[in-house]
Amino acid sequence: MSESDGPKRRRKKGEDPQPDPVSQGESPSHSAPPEKTSTEKTPAHNPWHSPAEESAQRRSARMDDILRQRSARVRSPFRMGGSGMLGLAALGVVSAWLLSTSLHVLAPNERGVVATLGRYTGTLGAGLNLTLPWPIQQVTVHETGREQVLMLPDKEAETLMLTRDGELIDVRSLVRWRISDLAAYSFAQGDAEAALRRLAESAIRAGVAEFTFDELRSGKNQAELQQRVTGRLQRVLDAWKAGMTVNAIEVTSTNPPARLAETFKKIDKANEDARKNHEAAVAYAARIRYAAETEANSFDKAYQLYKIAPAVTRERIYYETIERVLRNNQVVIGNAGTGVTLPPPPPSPSGEKPAPQGGQ
Repeated sequence: MSESDGPKRRRKKGEDPQPDPVSQGESPSHSAPPEKTSTEKTPAHNPWHSPAEESAQRRSARMDDILRQRSARVRSPFRMGGSGMLGLAALGVVSAWLLSTSLHVLAPNERGVVATLGRYTGTLGAGLNLTLPWPIQQVTVHETGREQVLMLPDKEAETLMLTRDGELIDVRSLVRWRISDLAAYSFAQGDAEAALRRLAESAIRAGVAEFTFDELRSGKNQAELQQRVTGRLQRVLDAWKAGMTVNAIEVTSTNPPARLAETFKKIDKANEDARKNHEAAVAYAARIRYAAETEANSFDKAYQLYKIAPAVTRERIYYETIERVLRNNQVVIGNAGTGVTLPPPPPSPSGEKPAPQGGQ
């Protein structure tokens, strides 16, 4: 309803129109503004404005109302009230919850165990997998193709074990294992790795008790110890249906207790000296034996020749003996008047013939 239609409607209803103060010659200062009725929402006609000005004011006011209504209908999300922002935040949280608990991307060496309300219901393979959101279904991811290593002990503290001869020894080892059955590994034990650690320590203690201190410290029976411990541990895991396979157990070090380290260093030094002396004695005995065997072989050969030609062999032995005796003796002293003829001296190393020597 426009403001120009107001006087006409009032006249139709039998109401008297207000007199125009300008037409009656009244002063503008004594004129009263027109009263508004309760049924009208638009302002009353202003007699002091021309129709052009009044229509311009009405058009501008109507345009402002239209723009205000449009801006109220289309609002930016950042200009929403508190309820709108809370709704968007709740929608984002729900979307993130659904995506993070329903979509699972697994690597080629990974497998996922699906538990529906706490019970095992299946295994997920590599790639993209879809499940029901948490807490309806829960997925636990494990690496099944990779070999895992468990250090015993996991700290630097020494682990003393009793040997067969009643001595204490510090044994350090590592367990190489992998997951063979993912479902059994996930549900057979509460903490499978902790259970494996306790079992491995118990099996190693039982194996150490079967050998002496010297056998373990020297490393003579280390391979046998590893085989026994591996077999014993695997039998227990199979009986428990733990879903784990032990590839090998390696003993990395076997040391005496730390408080006896200096004493064992002295013992090791004494053993090393004894070993060196023993090796030197064995080498000397070998040389003496070789020389004796060579001399015995030479005597055997000479005896064989003597049996064939005794006179010739006797002369040869005589000259060889004289040569060996006089090789480093250039002067021979004998009794006067015996008529001993001295043999000629051997040639000098330079090749010159020595002067003839005579003597009795």
